[in-house]
Amino acid sequence: MTRFIALLALVSGVFAAPALAQYPTRPIRLVVPAAPGGGTDIVTRSVVPALSENLGQPVLIENRGGAGGVIGSEVVAKAAPDGYTLLMVYVSHATNPTLNKTLPYDTLRDFAPITLMSHEPTLLVTHPSVPANTLAEFIVWAKEGAAKGKLSYATDPGSAGFLAGELFKQATGLKAIEFIPYKGSGPAAADVVAGHVPYMWSVISIATPFVKQGRMKALAIASAKRAPGLPEVPTTLEGGLPDFAVSGWYILTAPANTPKNIIDRLNDAAQKALKNEAVLARLAASGTQPIGAGPVEAAAHIRAEMARWDRVLKAAGVQPN
Repeated sequence: MTRFIALLALVSGVFAAPALAQYPTRPIRLVVPAAPGGGTDIVTRSVVPALSENLGQPVLIENRGGAGGVIGSEVVAKAAPDGYTLLMVYVSHATNPTLNKTLPYDTLRDFAPITLMSHEPTLLVTHPSVPANTLAEFIVWAKEGAAKGKLSYATDPGSAGFLAGELFKQATGLKAIEFIPYKGSGPAAADVVAGHVPYMWSVISIATPFVKQGRMKALAIASAKRAPGLPEVPTTLEGGLPDFAVSGWYILTAPANTPKNIIDRLNDAAQKALKNEAVLARLAASGTQPIGAGPVEAAAHIRAEMARWDRVLKAAGVQPN
């Protein structure tokens, strides 16, 4: 009996190995746990054509926004670990354990990071009617509004813009400012453009088109240096706010227990995509900077971001839902 079981395992392995080696043999679903038009969606759509070409199969984007990325992430956490359902996570992936009393998955145990794709800095942007043209002027204006209890900003909870907004409140003592939650950064930006909300901190890919059209004003970029696409926008340090750098980041992941050879195949395809000239041009146009770090680095980045933002959010007194 023991010999039979061993023989059966050997035969199964012989047949399974070619199947894994041939991966992928059918289209791949890539879940974006955010609304269309947001930073995660923009980056994913910039990379997917080359990723599909490198894998030899269509990569089909499925937007599953809501709950700061939890809804879409749960779909992938519970999917078969066969490489045919993937997830593009963003910074909310690292903040959701702090922002939620319970999650329908374990952030570290239920996902296999593949590639740290890229990152993009956040911008402080306002509706054109806001009477401030510099970061210093905005802080004065914000203090007046906060003192009257009438100031709020638009954001996607758990996003890079949300984190920048809360860090800004701590750095300036403007804790009375309230945030208005949206299902995605794209819808939040739309309401700032419409004048329904006065300002937001936004990843650069979302805000840049509106800034160039004159439908938003960009007052500062939360980065160590100015962005090539918006060279006229000063850094937060130049504006008098030191040690204030907040970026959105995007990591391709799979369900936990996805075979290593599939993870390696996907990482190779993603790394190659990030060297594609058309992809680089699209990312540059949106202000996004490619990284291309592999599974080990991607996993370490998630852990580091979880620790950093847990401290900030708890200091802000943000209560988990």
